[in-house]
Amino acid sequence: MDFTHLQLSGFMAILNFLLENLSTKHITLEDNIKELGRAMAGIGESHSEKSGGLDFFSVDQAKAIINYLKISLFQHYKLYEYLFHKPREELVIGDEEIDQECHPEGLQPETESLDIDPMAGFTTEDVKSVLGQITTEIIGSLQTEINEKLQMQEEAYTMRIDKLKNT
Repeated sequence: MDFTHLQLSGFMAILNFLLENLSTKHITLEDNIKELGRAMAGIGESHSEKSGGLDFFSVDQAKAIINYLKISLFQHYKLYEYLFHKPREELVIGDEEIDQECHPEGLQPETESLDIDPMAGFTTEDVKSVLGQITTEIIGSLQTEINEKLQMQEEAYTMRIDKLKNT
């Protein structure tokens, strides 16, 4: 979109604001969309009293921002809620055994190991693969749950329709 520095800063502020609402304030999708509407109010209007302070965006840029947020944040809102609010287990793989094998006399390695990057051995493809698996599992379970609820509603409506036909 060839944003200026001010516009880029404004876009990042919007994104930070929406993510902050989700992560710390536990705001629902509907309320967060309303907050975005309040922030974007007045764009394209000269001297609007309901301005959200983002007058430096054009209407087309505001539409592009909203479309981006729709396909990135809002479409995957449940996933972000899961990410921010569900506790995750820490997985420790044989750290104590490795230390004992490498240092059988009980000598511990020096503190230089504290500076090692925990992501050093992973490639971008590894991270994408893991995220893809997690996303597939979460979306699959949500889709199964939705399908079950729809099935139950369909059966209830079918029974109601059959009762109406019989009377």
